Amino acid sequence: MKNRNLKLGCLLLLNLSGYAQTKIDSIAKISRTEIEMVYNQYIQNGNNSAITGGIGPEKLTVYGPSFNIKKISDKNVYSYTIGSDIISSASTDNIDYIKSSASVLDARVYTNFGYERKFSKNLNLNFNGGLSIESDYLSFTYGFGISKTDKSKTHNYSFDVSISNDDLRWGLVNPGYYAPTKLIYPSELRYKEWYDVYNRNSYNFKLGLWKILNKRNNFGVFPELTYQEGLLATPFHRVYFSDGSLRVENLPNRRLKGAIAIRLNSFVAGNYIIKNTFNVYEDTFGIRAFSLENETIVKVNSKLAIIPNIRFYSQSSSKYFNEYLKNSIEQSYYTSDFDLSKFKTYNIGIGIKYKNEKIKDNRLISKSFMVRYNFLKRSNNLNAHSISIIFFSSKD
Repeated sequence: MKNRNLKLGCLLLLNLSGYAQTKIDSIAKISRTEIEMVYNQYIQNGNNSAITGGIGPEKLTVYGPSFNIKKISDKNVYSYTIGSDIISSASTDNIDYIKSSASVLDARVYTNFGYERKFSKNLNLNFNGGLSIESDYLSFTYGFGISKTDKSKTHNYSFDVSISNDDLRWGLVNPGYYAPTKLIYPSELRYKEWYDVYNRNSYNFKLGLWKILNKRNNFGVFPELTYQEGLLATPFHRVYFSDGSLRVENLPNRRLKGAIAIRLNSFVAGNYIIKNTFNVYEDTFGIRAFSLENETIVKVNSKLAIIPNIRFYSQSSSKYFNEYLKNSIEQSYYTSDFDLSKFKTYNIGIGIKYKNEKIKDNRLISKSFMVRYNFLKRSNNLNAHSISIIFFSSKD
């Protein structure tokens, strides 16, 4: 995905599949089918720089429908997801080789599949793959994982690997092309090829340890390492230098990221589930960050739950970042992308979930509906609103 979509990070907070879980009932059959339909809408406003660099508005709207189906059968779990992100932004329309365009819409379509196999009471293996495509982006992702629970059922260990191969050339979904042809540069900088690569590869490794502390608390630690190589800069992002000259953004072609998440879940008084998460992050671009997050599930009754959440995020600036007209022409690497700047983010939201379960013909049927709203504010004058609506049903 383009660097601009880093600004859509709060959408990740709206992935509510974690709430759409059926309870395991003693009469439930081993076979189960789950269906989930999600609609996300994200509205952003700000005035740091346009998608293509320089000075300009950061206003955009993202519409994100998706559909997921999961089939659980004996020792096998199959899942399939298809969805899209439809992006409306004034500066999005400038990222192509089409001189005249009546539309300011861009779209990403993605699909993922997964397979999990239970080899014993304590050992699971999973495999997954996916495809994501838009006008100047094609990505293939695949991975596998293993998880094991000890005999006491109090410890769970996991290891996951995922690999992404991205082609950043334009032309895949544009009339008259339908094949990757060239990288997109700002219109006034298309007199030369600024990069000799167009691919980006990412390798992600994640460990997990869950431990049940007691009847009411469990604790998890999740270290993660990511290595990227290839074209890590954004070809269509222009940089204005202190002497008035203009170039395409340039960043190193290798990046190493390290992160660790610590989670504590607590069950309080039978009606409250409190989820606390602390994350730290550092990479070779010079960014250091941490976040604190709390999510509380308040069970009003057996069918209704209220879910408030709050998150604070802080990051330092990349050593390659400077604002408009503040980069030096003598630098080897440079960017004015505010996603790589120093900022703090405050995110607060609330969700309401209604769930109904009944037993019919000796089968457990579960249906739920959830709506969630979040407000995000960055210290660099960017703010956003997002809403998510989820329909979920399962049948044993």
